[in-house]
Amino acid sequence: MDDDNVLRFDARRYEEPWKEPFGEPVQERWEEPPPRSLGELTQVVMVGGNVIDVVQRSVSGSGYECAVLDLEERGLYRRPGPPPPPVQPPLPPAHEQTLAWLAAIVGGDEALANLDATPLAPEALDLDAVPGHLRDRVAAIAARFEPWVPLVLGDEGLTAARRLLTRAVDTEPGLLRSDRDDIATGAVVWAVAKGNDLVGQNRPVRASLIQELAGLRSSPGQRGSGFAYAVGGVSAWSGRAQWMYHAQPDVIPLGSPDLLLGRFRHRLMASRDIALQLRARTPVAG
Repeated sequence: MDDDNVLRFDARRYEEPWKEPFGEPVQERWEEPPPRSLGELTQVVMVGGNVIDVVQRSVSGSGYECAVLDLEERGLYRRPGPPPPPVQPPLPPAHEQTLAWLAAIVGGDEALANLDATPLAPEALDLDAVPGHLRDRVAAIAARFEPWVPLVLGDEGLTAARRLLTRAVDTEPGLLRSDRDDIATGAVVWAVAKGNDLVGQNRPVRASLIQELAGLRSSPGQRGSGFAYAVGGVSAWSGRAQWMYHAQPDVIPLGSPDLLLGRFRHRLMASRDIALQLRARTPVAG
């Protein structure tokens, strides 16, 4: 498994028989499918011609299995078939899926409509929103990534990392309750990179590079997800249709355009404009 949570499986070699560990070749194992349900049993309790209770339960385990099997053999009973698959609502058109995904990434439809590609301006670390007892620690974490983040993510990346750090701690002070400063450092930078589609498979930044520069022994991705969700990830995906999780590139929503680098916003704007043109040309259903 790599940093993108993608499992890769080797093709199965059918020319080799399946083997028990350290044993001789054996036949392929075959598991019988589970038997179909015998159905439901309805028990009616009556007192003096009056129905007192009606209970429905499975025939299996009721003690009446043999009677039901006998009725089935004589053609007087038919087991219920498998339940029909749930009706899946039709997927929206591809351009509508794109627009919904874009809105989740940038923080809503209004933010998407007003999106621009102006680069993030350099700015100093702003601790005003950080709880007083955490300000020294937040400053120490920022001091750890400030020397090398511009080399990895550019000057805009440093601005985004400072903003994400202070907003995440303001929203969820518990993020720093147990983490060491080096773990929090790697987590913040990873969150910025993942939220701007810069880290992952076939992306320009390797997670292992962030791990190395932060001085960590393992990937900061798991803790980085916590920082990303603190600034908008959970609310961005909450209540979304299932296809939203798989239809677009694996980018963690940061929920605000001012945490996104100008070049990434430029890509989002291009996708937005194409999707809006397709929407304008698509007849309204019904």
